[in-house]
Amino acid sequence: MGEFQELIRNFDKIRDYMRDFYIYGFKSRSDFTHKSSRTYDNEKRRIESYMGGYMKWDYTKSGKNLFISMDCSKITVNPLYAAWKSKTFTSNDIMLHFFILDALKGGKKYAIDELTDILCERSGRIFDIQTVRGKCKEYLSLGLLTAEKSGKSLYYSLSPDTFEHLLTIAPGLSEAIKFFQGSVPFGEIGSFIMDSQNMKNNLFSFKHYYAAHTLEDAILLDLLSAIRNRQAIEFLNYNEAGTRISTLDGIPLKIFISASTGRRYLCVYKTRGRRFFNYRLDHIKAVKTIGLCQEAEKHQENLAKNLPSVWGVGFNGASRKEIICMKLSIQEKSEAYIVERITREGHGGELLRLEPDVFLYTKEMFDTNDIAPWIKTFTGRILQLEGTNQVVINRFYRDIQRMQELYGD
Repeated sequence: MGEFQELIRNFDKIRDYMRDFYIYGFKSRSDFTHKSSRTYDNEKRRIESYMGGYMKWDYTKSGKNLFISMDCSKITVNPLYAAWKSKTFTSNDIMLHFFILDALKGGKKYAIDELTDILCERSGRIFDIQTVRGKCKEYLSLGLLTAEKSGKSLYYSLSPDTFEHLLTIAPGLSEAIKFFQGSVPFGEIGSFIMDSQNMKNNLFSFKHYYAAHTLEDAILLDLLSAIRNRQAIEFLNYNEAGTRISTLDGIPLKIFISASTGRRYLCVYKTRGRRFFNYRLDHIKAVKTIGLCQEAEKHQENLAKNLPSVWGVGFNGASRKEIICMKLSIQEKSEAYIVERITREGHGGELLRLEPDVFLYTKEMFDTNDIAPWIKTFTGRILQLEGTNQVVINRFYRDIQRMQELYGD
């Protein structure tokens, strides 16, 4: 029987467990059916080692449900970043890391054969010269080392561009790192830097902090690379319930981020349907590129032209464009702020004054479903609601009728 290891080889596995069982799922051990119970127990132990202070549980009819609970406005560093810091490594990896950096400190330069001899002497182990060369090339690509050719040999040395050096020449950089780690995608990079420099975030907290989305950053990086390189992609996408997975393809164009939930979406152009579609990043399992797209720039331009007609992330209306008209009662003298709010939040829709204290808001968009929650915030002021998507209009009036039946006048 294999010994339990806290470190992981495959981040996708821990991502799925943390997301499906502890963040979104609120599932119990009995809900885990696609592998052995021991596998679930091992993953549970790993997650508890990362998130011990944030693990909670509750008892339901199905058993003990585990979940992660935190007040995101009070945390200084996302605890889910711990999952990114748990990748397994070999004994050679860790030994070469420290021995190489130690051998080259003080401005020393060595060719690969000299460096290999030094490592073998200091460690008391035999390292193959190709293994050392491979590790040096890896560190060269990461910027940890520099290489200078002299004669036929390549001499390696430590890069002078260390973060300690950057901190001395760029006042305020440490504060920028503390802000970066909690405010933008790939904040785990800032967390890594803070750990290496023993920095603590004692400056910033965030009212709207969506900690769970760090689990999607590996997928996000693949997608942004494909967008930048104008490549078409193929990706695996789960349905809402997580019970079915589909293989989809398209041309990635943009990443949308919801201002209300922080949820991130991939916008792709599907050549077969000749339409734009959006997919939630937390439903995407894997991404691979399938070739260069010569028309990516043209699709980017078309998307930019269509964005004014997108309220949320929906391009999926029954027709190509839909129109909604909302007649409102607004007391002009005492409620001018309502007019200002509609102008500010109305996504460029037209607001007309029909008569004193009566206004008409009109907006053309792809999917009227997206605007429905915003429209409901004007309940009590709406005199009439009409639109080309009768399903949405009927649902609104049905909801108002049900509310009246529940609460009366």
